[in-house]
Amino acid sequence: MIDDLDKIKFFLKELTVIRKKCEERESGKDQFNVFEVMFDKTYDEKNVHSRFIWSLLNYRFNNRLPYLEVFLNVVESQFGDEDSKTFKVCKEYEDIDILLFDDKAKKAVIIENKIYAEDSNHKEEGQLEKYYRIVVEKYKIPTESVDVYYLTLDGHEPSEESVSTSMKYPELQNKVQCISYKYHITNWLKKCMQFAYDKPFQRETILQYLKLINTMTKNVDDEGLIDIIKLIGDSNDNLKSAKMLIDNTKGIHKRIIADFWVDLADKLGNKYNVVQKPKNEDFNNIAFGSNVKKNKTVLLIEIKVNEEFLIEINEDVNTWFNFGVLKNKKISKEYVEAFEKMLDNDSFEKDDNYYIRKYPFPQEPNECFNFYELDNEITFRLINDNNRKEIVNKIVSEIDKFINAVEKNAKRIRQK
Repeated sequence: MIDDLDKIKFFLKELTVIRKKCEERESGKDQFNVFEVMFDKTYDEKNVHSRFIWSLLNYRFNNRLPYLEVFLNVVESQFGDEDSKTFKVCKEYEDIDILLFDDKAKKAVIIENKIYAEDSNHKEEGQLEKYYRIVVEKYKIPTESVDVYYLTLDGHEPSEESVSTSMKYPELQNKVQCISYKYHITNWLKKCMQFAYDKPFQRETILQYLKLINTMTKNVDDEGLIDIIKLIGDSNDNLKSAKMLIDNTKGIHKRIIADFWVDLADKLGNKYNVVQKPKNEDFNNIAFGSNVKKNKTVLLIEIKVNEEFLIEINEDVNTWFNFGVLKNKKISKEYVEAFEKMLDNDSFEKDDNYYIRKYPFPQEPNECFNFYELDNEITFRLINDNNRKEIVNKIVSEIDKFINAVEKNAKRIRQK
């Protein structure tokens, strides 16, 4: 085993050399990107991504929609070239991000675009259920003539509630096709560039958007991939080392999650009464379980501050890491007022379920923890002991400050 670890260590050193070469190549390229110049938030799914994808799909040339034709082929739609000629390409139509729609031929393609946002579900109806209902019932499109695509960075599934809250359309769960920016949109854009070989403005714009997608999905360029493949195939030791890392990816994922949440619970337990914390089964469900198990698993720590309320620290597949006070218990008026006072601070918020809650640092969505996906860079860094301890200490410090502020405000209110 020690010999195997030495081989992996050598392999990683060689891989580091390739990574640095990729970074040097990238730094030597023209870094200007019109999307980064025009938009402060390049992850804005509505104003950046849906709008640009729609503009390409809607581009007409010689009475054809060439980019739409390529898209339908890449995502393996039931519709093809002849269908695409009659499609209307609609943006934000009935709240649907992108809708390909032919009212006469009675066919439709729904594209729901998610970068970091959660599904917008309601108690009576899930988000995808709503869009499917509109197309099937309002516009009378036969169910067999509707394609539904759920587009995300990595191709993950929609929430269970999005497709099955009302259970009115049981076929929807199997109809939804998950597509990704990392694979499908990247391949589509590359094929679009082939069509735009003699259209320099289009080609350059598509190329800049492709670079933005590669940055967001952490795709390595073709030259870097060739170097990595050469390194892996260079020797039997490298082949075995790469295979060993791949085989143990899920185990590594579990250890990152477990080490962080156990450390956080232990650190909080030194100051507060921890009444609930994640179990080993939760870590297994996320790292090794099916999508159904993974989507149902909530990482949760509850600490008892006093007899009045609990603080819940949690994350689920649709919600970033946060802490707050649930409305599942009546509390004294002074604490409710204390929370209301603190909501004047932009870093706190409330909703139907919480008196108050906070998403700790960092605030940008593309820099937030995501314990449900191993390719999240911020989360992956927690594999380093020092990084993990630093983050745990900062989170505990934020919770301490929150509790102190609540008690201070409640005391002032009592004294009035």
